[in-house]
Amino acid sequence: MGDLSEQQKEQLQQTFTDSGFRPLTRTERRNIWLHDYEQQDIALQSWARLVEQQGMEIEVMLQMEGLLIFGTMVSTRSYAQFYINLHEQMYRKQEPETADFLQEYYTALIPPDDQPEIGPEGLPLMIRYIHLRDSTIMSAGHKVKVPYWRGKINQVDGFVVGASAEE
Repeated sequence: MGDLSEQQKEQLQQTFTDSGFRPLTRTERRNIWLHDYEQQDIALQSWARLVEQQGMEIEVMLQMEGLLIFGTMVSTRSYAQFYINLHEQMYRKQEPETADFLQEYYTALIPPDDQPEIGPEGLPLMIRYIHLRDSTIMSAGHKVKVPYWRGKINQVDGFVVGASAEE
């Protein structure tokens, strides 16, 4: 709210008050973080952190609600750049507004290079999504291959590092 006049700040504050909106307190953010932390597999969280921070790529198999998902774990940056490039080719000439919107969306997913280790809760930053390249999803004998896949880390039931879908 740095560039707003005092009157605009008061109006904005009144709007928040009237709507019943209030920012979460630090304690509430910590409680949400602790709840989310309980849902995490710390080993998978550690592998995901290595991929994000060091740009490593790791072959992995994930088990999620009966599905087996094989692929190469990649950074959010790699995942987002694939879709930025894809949508640029698809939409730039005929629908530049759509291309701009999608570029902004995927760019916003990319964590900053200088992202701190400690999040707003005062606790370690938690990686919430995992990204796989050249993915194969298997379920009940069916196999689907996709170029990139994104899933919630806290929904993974099990994983194997180094596994591939090769028969």
